[in-house]
Amino acid sequence: MKLNRSVWLFLLVGIALRCVAINQPLVDAHLIRQCQTAAATKNLIETPGFHLSAQAPWMGDLDAPYILELPIYNYLVMGVNHVTGRLDLSGKVTSILLWALSFVCLQFIWRRALDSQQTFWANLLFVLAPLSLFYGQTFMPEMLVQALAFAFVLLVLRYKEDRSLLRWGLCVGVGLTGLLVKLPEIGHLYLILVFLIIRGERWKALARPRYLVSALITILALKGWSRYVDSVNATYFPEFTSSEVARYLVGPLASRLQFKPWAFACLYVGAFIVPGPPLLATVYGLYLSVRKYRNQFLGAWLISVAVAYILWFGTGPTAQSYYDLIALAPLCALFGIGMQEILAMKWIRAWPRAATVSAVLLVALPAIPVWKYLFKQDRQILAAARWATENTLKTDIILFRINHRPDMASYSYNTVPPYYSERLAFIWTKGIPEVVAQSALNHASYAIVTTPPPPVTDALAIVNRFRGKHPPMPESMEWLEKSGFRMLVMEKGFVVYRRN
Repeated sequence: MKLNRSVWLFLLVGIALRCVAINQPLVDAHLIRQCQTAAATKNLIETPGFHLSAQAPWMGDLDAPYILELPIYNYLVMGVNHVTGRLDLSGKVTSILLWALSFVCLQFIWRRALDSQQTFWANLLFVLAPLSLFYGQTFMPEMLVQALAFAFVLLVLRYKEDRSLLRWGLCVGVGLTGLLVKLPEIGHLYLILVFLIIRGERWKALARPRYLVSALITILALKGWSRYVDSVNATYFPEFTSSEVARYLVGPLASRLQFKPWAFACLYVGAFIVPGPPLLATVYGLYLSVRKYRNQFLGAWLISVAVAYILWFGTGPTAQSYYDLIALAPLCALFGIGMQEILAMKWIRAWPRAATVSAVLLVALPAIPVWKYLFKQDRQILAAARWATENTLKTDIILFRINHRPDMASYSYNTVPPYYSERLAFIWTKGIPEVVAQSALNHASYAIVTTPPPPVTDALAIVNRFRGKHPPMPESMEWLEKSGFRMLVMEKGFVVYRRN
C-alpha cells in the first residue's frame, strides 16, 4: 500500500510538533515515571554486561535492584545515545521514532477499516490529540507499547486475510513481546484475535494445534518472566511483585460502582484525547458505527478497550493518563467516521473549504491549553536537584524531602531528584521504612527540602481536591535537627540542611 500525500504531511507535522520540547528536561507531566525510565537506562549504561534490572536511585547507597518492565525500550534508547551522547534527548528521539512507526502502521489498519476521508480526520486527531502529542516524545516505553499494539492488530487482520503459519508466528511473537513489556496495554487486544478466529473458523478452531501451542508458549513465557521479576523485586520492593502490581491495577471490585474513578476516566479521555468539539464528533461517530456502518473489527476493538477499562480499574486508565492510550486509535476512528458524516450534511457541504478549515481549527484550538498543561515544567524540583549537583561532591549522599507537590509528598519511589542531581539520594516520606530512614539519617551529608507554594484556586487545584490530593502543608524540620542537620541556605523554593 502506498501512502498518499496527506499521510506524509501528517507524519511530518506530527514529528515536528513532537520535536518542540526535545531539548527540555524531563520535569513536565509524569516527570516521576519519565525519570524512573531515564535513571534505569543510565544505570544500564554504566553497568557492564547485559542486565534486565537496575539499581533504585531513590534508595541512596543501599544495593536495591528492581524491575518495572522488560527493558527493550531502554536498550533502544541506549542505541540512540551512542549517536547523540545526551540521554534525555535520546529518550525523546526514540519515542518520536516509535510514534512515527506506529503512525505508519496505523495507516494499514485504517485501510482495512476506514475510507480515505475518514482516514484524513482520524489522522488529524491522532497527530494533534494531547495524549498522543505528549507521550509521543516522553522518556517512557509507551510509544514502544503503542507500536507493538498497532503491529499486533495489523498482523491479526493480515492473518484473517491469509491464515499462513508465517503470519501466525509473527502475530504470536509481536503479541508476546508486547505482553512482556506492558501486559495491561496489550492483553485486551487478544479479544480481537479470538473474535476473528471464531468468526472465520468457528469455535472448534480454538482446539487447533497452532493455537494451543501458541497459547502454551505465551503462558509459560509470562509465568517465567513474572517469576524472574518477583525474584528481583521481592527483597526491597515486594509491592513491585507481579501479584501485588496486578492487585493494584485491578483494584477492589466495589470501586467499579464508585463515581470518582469513572469521572476521572471520562476526564482523561475528554481532556487528553477528544477535548471540546471533537468529543461531539466522536460520539456521533460511535452512533453511526452502531447504526449504519457496523464494522465488526472496529466494534471488537472498542469492546476490547471497554473490557480493559473495567478490568484495570484500580491504578490503570482511571488513575494514570498514559494507560488511556489504549483508547486513542479507536476514538480517532470514530472521530473520522463522525466528521465525514457531519461535513456531508447539506448545509455544510455547500462551503467545503471553509468547513474543512473550521473543523481543523476546532480540533487544534481546544487542544492548546491541554498541551500547555502537559508540557508545564516543575522548575522547583529541578532547581533543588541542580543545587546539589553544583554545590556538593559526587561522593555526597543527599536526603530529599519533597514538600511542594501532593503527588510527591508520600511517593517514596521519586527518581527526579537523584536523576538530575547525579547523586546518591534518599527520598524521605512519612511512610519510609525504618531501615531506610536510619540509613538516610546516618549516611546523608545534606538534606534538601522543597517548600510548599502559595495556595492557588485555579481549575487544577479544584481537580486535585476532588482527587483527594490536598496542597502540602508546611511541616516542622525538627526531625532533621535532632539528627544533627543544621540549615545551610534558604533558596527560592527549597531549603538546604547540612550535617554538622
